[in-house]
Amino acid sequence: MATNFIQEDQYVGKQILIDSDRLVFNGRDDSVFSAKNLFVFKTDGEFHVNSKNDVFINGSKIYIGPIENGQDVNIPAVRSRELKQILTDLISALDMFFKVQYPMTSGLMGPNPGVNNGLNKVILKDLAKIKSRLNDIESTKVFIK
Repeated sequence: MATNFIQEDQYVGKQILIDSDRLVFNGRDDSVFSAKNLFVFKTDGEFHVNSKNDVFINGSKIYIGPIENGQDVNIPAVRSRELKQILTDLISALDMFFKVQYPMTSGLMGPNPGVNNGLNKVILKDLAKIKSRLNDIESTKVFIK
């Protein structure tokens, strides 16, 4: 359950408000900011997270993207390993189907041998091309655990 954010000008309780043209916090070794219930960064402009090394975001669920009409869009991310396995299985099944149903040898070649043989070659070639590109769906920059 999400905690409701109360705007700083409507909050009733203890708070510290710093109003400045610019704030710089520099921890020589590290910095820790924490909150028990809700931690909000808010801007009317751009928001940047810069690191010379890896960036880690840890949470039970991570939502990226805008809220539309007050609702989370909730489009789940694709787990590439599982997607690759499903696509590999599907391609293998289609490959087997076309090789058995429309063999490229003389004799039994389905209901229309002339059309089926040419179509079969195109489909099998396309399936092989798709299978060879399955690693292309993996990001080299974003990893989901």
